[in-house]
Amino acid sequence: MENHPVKKAYSKLYSLSKGMEKVNVCTLEEYVSKKKPRNTRSQEGSVDVVICGESIPDVEILRLGRNFPSALVCSGEEIPIQLIDKIKKQKTFSVIGVQKYLFFPQMETALDSCGFETLNLGAFRDDMSVCEPLLRNVRYVFLDMKSVKHADYPWDSNNNPNGFFSNEICQVARYIGFSCSLKTVFIYGIPESRCPQVCANLVAQTAWHIADAVANNIKEDPQAERLKGKLPSQFEHKIVDFCSHGDTLTFIMSAATGRWWMEVPVIKKNTTELLACTAADYQTACDGQVPMRWLYYYNRLNSL
Repeated sequence: MENHPVKKAYSKLYSLSKGMEKVNVCTLEEYVSKKKPRNTRSQEGSVDVVICGESIPDVEILRLGRNFPSALVCSGEEIPIQLIDKIKKQKTFSVIGVQKYLFFPQMETALDSCGFETLNLGAFRDDMSVCEPLLRNVRYVFLDMKSVKHADYPWDSNNNPNGFFSNEICQVARYIGFSCSLKTVFIYGIPESRCPQVCANLVAQTAWHIADAVANNIKEDPQAERLKGKLPSQFEHKIVDFCSHGDTLTFIMSAATGRWWMEVPVIKKNTTELLACTAADYQTACDGQVPMRWLYYYNRLNSL
């Protein structure tokens, strides 16, 4: 499979040596054949970028285990039912890049009822950074290249006149690489035969942006640091008091990276979890409103 057009295109791109060491670009066949049993650990911090062909791979053969925080990057036209069935009991799942006119209302209702977020393409285009919290703690990402518009990804089976621009899918890939828990990215929607060179190049550049972000990522876990007894000085607490209700929301901001989190109570465990969020969520709370992301996650945590 060394002659796979995407792998050949990727091999021609310059990448930092530490990025190349931490990220392995392989085909689905290579990934499955060398997949280790679930009870063994792969190299610390290593990430696989798997070239999966035209369709999303069968989730069962991937052996993702019981707990796999994940995200799906797609237009919403072809939401894989097998994946949705698999993630119903997960705490973390989101769909990024949805085009509303392609998204079945029943699917949106089903995801909302599970407490999962969907990010529309328009909202992403207004501020690309809004997808970062949805990707910050994912282990697995499923990325459909057909979410890129046909003009930028001219494959005969890609009939999407709208969608991500090529630079936008690379920016999404960069946020994927900045995940603090990333294990594997499954890229599909790739021609298995007669792959246009421009398509192979875009997939390769998408993989490169993942690798570059992995190489330069600063991993932070204030939840784990808090369990040790005290947060490092880089983390700043910000408490918003809802005076009319007597309630408060606690936010944590990293001065090192600008990342934000907010506390969400888990009632039955009498504890809290930290949820990745944005500065805009903090501003929403300062304006006297509970952020929708907080409500989604609160319902999810307390219904499992």
